[in-house]
Amino acid sequence: MAQRTSRPKPVIRRWIAEIEAPLHAQVRSELGLASTTAARNLIKGGGVRVSDEVIKIPSTVIRVGQEISAPEAKDVRKLESADAPKSIRPADDLPFEILYEDEDLFCYMKPAGWVAASPNPRVDTSFTRVKDFLIARDVEQGNVERPVHFVNMLDKDSSGIAVVVRDIALRRRLQEKWGEFRFESYLLLRGEMPEDGEFSARRKPGEKYSAKKFPFRKMRSGGRFTILRVQAGLQDIPEILPGLRHHDCMVCGLGNDAPDPLGRQGVHLFRAVLTDETLDAMWELKTRMPKEFLRVVK
Repeated sequence: MAQRTSRPKPVIRRWIAEIEAPLHAQVRSELGLASTTAARNLIKGGGVRVSDEVIKIPSTVIRVGQEISAPEAKDVRKLESADAPKSIRPADDLPFEILYEDEDLFCYMKPAGWVAASPNPRVDTSFTRVKDFLIARDVEQGNVERPVHFVNMLDKDSSGIAVVVRDIALRRRLQEKWGEFRFESYLLLRGEMPEDGEFSARRKPGEKYSAKKFPFRKMRSGGRFTILRVQAGLQDIPEILPGLRHHDCMVCGLGNDAPDPLGRQGVHLFRAVLTDETLDAMWELKTRMPKEFLRVVK
């Protein structure tokens, strides 16, 4: 007679969070997982505990000092196969990096070369890809289908943080306050800039001084190019162009006369801090410096 053998218990790893970050980021980093999808599926399958409580929301923010426990990496694939929800489409099906997600807001990294959004339904845009992905996932999970609305626009030849929301009222509130939020961008410039300083917005008629300032820091330079980190969003770029011209610098790919070593604009929105009083929420969104910027600056 065949005997049933017991399933070996997974080896559990425990650690203390040393930084504040989403749970999926903590798990992926500590276990050395190959993708965010693996971390998210492990969490949704109930394989991760925080302070001895099972947490199934991958975007849960973990505070410094909280204890996390999860199976060792060698056991993750078994748990994913046995316990992870089968209906969830993997995030790898989406051709963009997911930066953040919760019930209200979804953030992804729009690459250069993609149209952000278009009123023409025949145009393949990053927004339509994200919208189709989210709606399909709602259906597969058996959730009520919710609408998807884009919040910010990025030029086709620029890259950076793109935000969509699931509620039209939240979209209106964010768009109304968009100019008040804090943004930071990387600029790839042709020319040499000082180590740090600030740009001043152009004065309006009747103004003696402009109160709006855009601090910047030089991140790297070489080969006649400079990478600049500036506290400005894409909507602020026209305001700082006069300051760049003062230093004989130009944003790569921006304008007919600008150098274009990459076939794209040298503009990347890498940080955004958004708030909403109605939800009493704050979102700090970040992405990395484009690798192609680094290849130009040698």
